[in-house]
Amino acid sequence: MATGLEALGAASAVLQVISFASDVISVCKKIYDGKPTANDHLEEHAKRMSDAAGRVQIRCQAMAKNQPSEYDKKLADIAEDCKTAARDLEVELQFATGLQDKGNIFKAVNATLRASSHRKKVERLELSLSRHREVMEAEMMSHLCSRSDAIELQQKQQFNELAMDVQSLVLQIAQGHTKIEDLVKAEHDVTRQAVIEAQGAINKHVTTEFQALSSNATTEAQRKTFLQSLKFSEINQRYNDLMNSSDASFKRVFASYREMGSKDDDSKETPQKKVRKYGIAKGELKEIDRVWAEFVEWLQSADSLFCIRGKPGSGKSTLVKFIIDNKNTRQLLSGWRSEVNITSHFFWKIGSPPQNSIKGLLCSLVFRILDGNQEMVDHVLNNYTHLSSSTHYHDWSIEDLKAVLYFILEKDTRHQCIFIDGLDEICNKDGLFKLTQLIEEILEFPNVKMCVASRPETIVMNWLKRKDVPGVLLEDLTRPDMRTFVAKELKPFLSTDTISVKAHDKLVEKLVWKAQGVFLWLHLATRSVTIGIQNEDSEDMLLARLEELPSELTQLYADMWQRLNENNSVYRDTAARYFRYALQKRGLIPMFPEVGFPSGFPEIQQPVLFQIACAEAIDVQDVLLTGTETVDFTQVQQLCGKTKLAIQNRCAGLLQIQPPGMGGRMLELLGRANDLDLPEDTKDVDDVLFSRVVFIHRTAHDFLTDTETGQDILKYGVLSERGVETRLLRGLLCLLRVLGSEYGVMGRSKTIFYEAIDLAKTQGSKGLEEAIETLQVIENLYNNKVIGADQPSWQPQAPFLSHLTDHPQLDDFVISSLTQAGSATLATDVLREAWEPDDSLYYNRGRAPSARLVEALISMGADAYAMGTNRKQDMGRMEPFARQGTAFSNLLMYGIKSIDEGKHLGGDSTRELLKVAVSMAMRCPDLGATTLVVGRVKESGQADLMNVTWLSRPENYVNDKSPWLLYEVDYKFLLLHLLSGLGVDIQEPPLGPKVDELLPKLENPSAKIRVIITCNETKALVCHRAVSQLSAPAITEHLFAGDTGPKMKWRRDPKPKEDKSAYEAVIRLTNDPNMERVDLETTVRSLAGEGIGFCTLVEAGIVPSLPDVERWEEHMPLYALTIQQLKATVTQNCG
Repeated sequence: MATGLEALGAASAVLQVISFASDVISVCKKIYDGKPTANDHLEEHAKRMSDAAGRVQIRCQAMAKNQPSEYDKKLADIAEDCKTAARDLEVELQFATGLQDKGNIFKAVNATLRASSHRKKVERLELSLSRHREVMEAEMMSHLCSRSDAIELQQKQQFNELAMDVQSLVLQIAQGHTKIEDLVKAEHDVTRQAVIEAQGAINKHVTTEFQALSSNATTEAQRKTFLQSLKFSEINQRYNDLMNSSDASFKRVFASYREMGSKDDDSKETPQKKVRKYGIAKGELKEIDRVWAEFVEWLQSADSLFCIRGKPGSGKSTLVKFIIDNKNTRQLLSGWRSEVNITSHFFWKIGSPPQNSIKGLLCSLVFRILDGNQEMVDHVLNNYTHLSSSTHYHDWSIEDLKAVLYFILEKDTRHQCIFIDGLDEICNKDGLFKLTQLIEEILEFPNVKMCVASRPETIVMNWLKRKDVPGVLLEDLTRPDMRTFVAKELKPFLSTDTISVKAHDKLVEKLVWKAQGVFLWLHLATRSVTIGIQNEDSEDMLLARLEELPSELTQLYADMWQRLNENNSVYRDTAARYFRYALQKRGLIPMFPEVGFPSGFPEIQQPVLFQIACAEAIDVQDVLLTGTETVDFTQVQQLCGKTKLAIQNRCAGLLQIQPPGMGGRMLELLGRANDLDLPEDTKDVDDVLFSRVVFIHRTAHDFLTDTETGQDILKYGVLSERGVETRLLRGLLCLLRVLGSEYGVMGRSKTIFYEAIDLAKTQGSKGLEEAIETLQVIENLYNNKVIGADQPSWQPQAPFLSHLTDHPQLDDFVISSLTQAGSATLATDVLREAWEPDDSLYYNRGRAPSARLVEALISMGADAYAMGTNRKQDMGRMEPFARQGTAFSNLLMYGIKSIDEGKHLGGDSTRELLKVAVSMAMRCPDLGATTLVVGRVKESGQADLMNVTWLSRPENYVNDKSPWLLYEVDYKFLLLHLLSGLGVDIQEPPLGPKVDELLPKLENPSAKIRVIITCNETKALVCHRAVSQLSAPAITEHLFAGDTGPKMKWRRDPKPKEDKSAYEAVIRLTNDPNMERVDLETTVRSLAGEGIGFCTLVEAGIVPSLPDVERWEEHMPLYALTIQQLKATVTQNCG
């Protein structure tokens, strides 16, 4: 015998793999041909092949221990190929089994998909195994074991020591059999024991898995994008809206820690000094200081939780801000731990969802702890690689936020003192029970302590009692601070002898006593008294006025409103309108050139003073919105001054004018964000245009919304709710018109479009008429670049009508507008922009253009197959490249992304989407045309489709556990997946007959892997390009999985975490001979030139600003050559 017994054992296992693999191939082909096979047979074939592959592994290792001959090496190579083929066939068999389990509704569609990719893969495996079969049959006779060798071996003692399957092989050769089917025909009976023996060896041998590569290098851009996704726009709004800490009167909080110095006592004058202590017993003051001392002790202790309780309006939020900002807090915390990070969150029930939800709290905490802590950001990104693609608040789930927060609290060496204000302000959806549960989970970390503030809600009180939490009741402790506040407010009248010391003392005593610890009541009542003093009321009248003021806050609101508006219906109507303006939740209007800018960039926080002023001034609306004239700054000042005075006189102090954000530098920052040279000293302009109109306190808001008296006040307004919304929207448009005409600043938010569109959803035809009228105004402003989408000014804007195509109630308006325009080019552009290729039904709230609108556009001459640059870019920009597509390719990509997201499928919009896709396909001149699809396969087995626009920043998304695949797929492939994956019954009329007619045109679809992007051991991106056509059906099916029946409830389930076959297959592909390592930029530029979904900005004819190009040059080294060429073009154009 020419080789050893170890090689003969390996050969036996290889022969079995080939035999059983042939059986599997036969089964797969039958299923692809629609011939059913019993599941138990499928499982049997799969188990036999898998067992044989395991024996190959063990026996080849045994063979390798000896000095291998040339034939042993050849056998080892064949064995390795057979093991790989067996693994691939297992995947194919799983897929085929899945097909057989489905009903026959999508049989024709699935058969077409099968015939294209999986059959080809199986046939390639069959051909490879056939070649190995021929070699093995020849080698068996000439080198491994001839007939004479087999007969001789039977006579030896060691024959009985061979494994059962090897003995069977020798017996078959001795009888003259050389064909594999003869050699292994008795395997089932004689190898059962061999399987058992081999299994023990397999269990001892652990196959080496892919070791995790070094963590991917985290770039500054990645950190910035990641942190930005956590920082929602209003993250600091509630804190900033509160009284400045320097103005707050909480002098006694730290009295036990550090005596107040003389510089803190602003009442050195004898009368003031007398007033300050008047009415406060020494024992009471001592008790107050004792209680505050408990808080001081808590800061220094290891106790984890403290609670500040108080009535509405007692100053809890202001106190929390005061404590956070006070230097004594940090000094005291150093008594607990030397390095303590102070973190905070302020709930605001009447604010936006991030301000009153658990998700917002988690985002706030994670952001504040990570901000400035680069090392910890890197740890998070390396441990939660799937979060590297998060770019927005809405990309986060509560589960991911919890996981990241707990990871940080476990790993961060710093200790955390967390202040959470307004537990009672949590939204009803989340509720106090869930919130207190979360707090308890956070406090399980030993390096965390927390101070919370809340109204004394029952759930909170019971929770505090159960946890035995120390705390303070604020209204019992603030009398000295209240006295300081009142004394400060009345001091000017005392120093000018406007009131006597005696009257002063009585007013102070009465105000503090009636306030009952509620700072807000004290503020309003003191304001009422000062107005009386200014009106020169007598001292007796002032005291009488004070005596009449109700002690309850809500009653005080009603009394103040009644005093100001009396029985005048005009006054009541005016006040009601202002209240209703303030009650509108309008959102933020970005004033910078792209969505990706940090939240600290300028935004208009509605409603603002000038907006309300214009909402009230119909004549000003007519000037600014219907003509070319504008208003000068003097007119703006007069208009806002008049409105401010009306709010003060009519709204009884429930509303206040709050200074604009950005430190009074709003206009300056607007200029900087938009590359405009605007004057810097513009505080007067800021105050007029951007001052906000807000409620003085949440209790004022609740008074109007939750009490019968408040509801009666609102009913005095004669405007309908829709009328209020329309006026505010028009007021906003006036503001943007002034900013555009006077300062060249563009308002950038599609929110404005949606606010107008929402008008069409109520009040029937009247609401539609108002919506269209407003949209015509917006269209004029849009075309004149007063307002626009969230993109830089040099970026070509999409046609205005393209923003309306997925709102069917506006179809007639779009059609009539295009008919009037009479431009086939415009119709083509509108149709192309109707679907954004990186968007989906999920992100677009289940909306898609109607088939009726699409057919109307095509009848006007719109070309669904004309290539052009996509200009909407709602899902992100792609510099230094530009996204391209046709209306048809954009629709197909929109559909495939919707399947990948797995939301809003099977509904009316999905049916409209599929109707349009089938209709366009029937008329498409080339269904073999291709486009680029980017996919990601994670180490966990989960696969996702990525935005092609992200190809401009692959370093932000690709890492060692999440390689990217760049596919070139044809329209046929995408159509077949839409037909099978959108959850629509394609047999129902009118789709059924059209699909039957279309299917023959969809044969031989194509999906080719062009590029794989991974990371190497140095954490750098590595680009692998397919030299020849490369097909990987298992990976493709895993990535594009999403077939469903029409009645199946769609839910996007990630692949099981233990299913790593697709990821491992991707890694193996990078070592395939058909793949070569290439330069990433060169490869991407080459793809850009092929017209498969994107091109360079130069090729698109788009010329950006030089500052932007220089910024990219600095921060985008991956595309240095592309940017250099772009810079040369820009410089040439500028010259």
